[in-house]
Amino acid sequence: MSQTKKLLTFLLVIMLLAMSMNVFAQDDIMAGKGGRLVVADADSDTSLDPFVTSWHSWPHYAIYPTLFSQAEDLTYVGYLADTWEVAESGDALSVTLIDYATFTDGTPVNAEAIKWNLERQADPEVGSPGGADLVGLLTEVEVIDEYSFNIKLERPFAPLIFLLSGIEIVSPTAYEAMGPDEFGLNPVGAGPFIFKELNTNNYVLFERNPDFTWAPEEIYDHPGPVFLDELQVLFLGEEQTILAALETGELSVAGIPAQNLADATANPDIDVESQMMNQIRYVGFNTSKAPWDNAELRKAFSYATDRVELVTLAWEDQAVPLYQPLPPTIWGHNPDIDADAPHYDPDQAMAILDELGYVDADGDGMRDNPDGTPWEVPFTVGSDDEWRRQGEVLVAQWSDIGIPVQIELMDFGSMLELTTTGTHDIFLSLYGYSDPLILTYFFDPDRKGGSNRAWYSTDELTELLLAADSDMNQETRYETITQISEYLIDQSPWVFLLVPNTLTGVRAELENWKIHPADGGLLYWNSYFEVDS
Repeated sequence: MSQTKKLLTFLLVIMLLAMSMNVFAQDDIMAGKGGRLVVADADSDTSLDPFVTSWHSWPHYAIYPTLFSQAEDLTYVGYLADTWEVAESGDALSVTLIDYATFTDGTPVNAEAIKWNLERQADPEVGSPGGADLVGLLTEVEVIDEYSFNIKLERPFAPLIFLLSGIEIVSPTAYEAMGPDEFGLNPVGAGPFIFKELNTNNYVLFERNPDFTWAPEEIYDHPGPVFLDELQVLFLGEEQTILAALETGELSVAGIPAQNLADATANPDIDVESQMMNQIRYVGFNTSKAPWDNAELRKAFSYATDRVELVTLAWEDQAVPLYQPLPPTIWGHNPDIDADAPHYDPDQAMAILDELGYVDADGDGMRDNPDGTPWEVPFTVGSDDEWRRQGEVLVAQWSDIGIPVQIELMDFGSMLELTTTGTHDIFLSLYGYSDPLILTYFFDPDRKGGSNRAWYSTDELTELLLAADSDMNQETRYETITQISEYLIDQSPWVFLLVPNTLTGVRAELENWKIHPADGGLLYWNSYFEVDS
């Protein structure tokens, strides 16, 4: 045998040994770890197509990767993106992908796949809720080579990395083969789990993606595959049913109702974690419809709302009152403007109502319309326990000053759908986000009939929103966001209510989990139950 052949043979043997050692090392890491993580989320009973649904939660995060993720220190790190550079002008982004990610149909996660996803998200004919910010903003995705591309924008866009951290990437090959309807029932992504089974109205089940090895190293010590064998999402919404399932072990993780916190904390089988969320609760008005087009009337409701009492009665003090559109957990919140916002002042609320002509004309103790006819205030509230509790407290407070409110309960998804029709009156809702871009999401005039549930916009507000989103200077962007918040406080298309704590209960037998400090979500990709090897 020649020296060259001997050398090649030797190198081949070394390579095979190294591969075998890697396999053994991987097997050793995975040994004794597995199990099924079971969670509850009624709102996840929706399409698994990220171009269709406006609700993105456990199922979507399990099967789809994104270009970026937010680390525990709140910076953005690469997920599918390996390296990237934002142009000084703020209107372009160059990205190089990791070169080893694959979709679960075997096709590569490459620049062409990202181009297809971003262009579809930006297509106004598709109408993707998650891609609405890209419509009119994205001008081109230029593929440079197999794993590199440039994103070109119509204008500078400060929260671009944040936006891309929420755009879920699907397999273009699978999507085009199946079409939207079928894909929503049989999704194909490149995340840590693979879709396994959908039991309509009951649950969705996922299994470990054995090829997944690209979890962000800044967030997870083990890049994958995940240790868990399966993830199951049960479509449960009733709080006490969920809590009982957590106590028996049917659920692995669940939110703890505030009124049950003491019992859950005392339960040795449950670990409880609490932290302020990047969410708010608010009352919205359909400003396209009289009488809610009157800013003074809307402001009367804000004065009539005792947020401190609401926090105590509906949240057992596991929340803080809110007087502006951004919570303290989102950059852009300015505590200095709270003092000038409407606080609970029933006398001021009654004075405004009297001035507008909403007085008790027939002596029944409730206010009537300015023309003397009975005033009816339909208030749409989600039917789950949390929403019903809050709604009942608010109705009682408003009734105390003679506002005749009729609470209308419906499931949360149906309530959101109602707000897109423009036929609603006032409603109780929430948002969770990590960037002040959320204000554009809710008040952009082009989103009426979609995420602009209050149907509210003005030229002045639109100009401020565009300025904030285009400003690459953090200091001046913050100043503009403060102007936006002050404007919304003054015009009151919403009554800002509170910022809740997330109370997460986790079964004690689940190992190696963390709560993300930004959104209160469970970081579970390195979690596991001890199982027989």
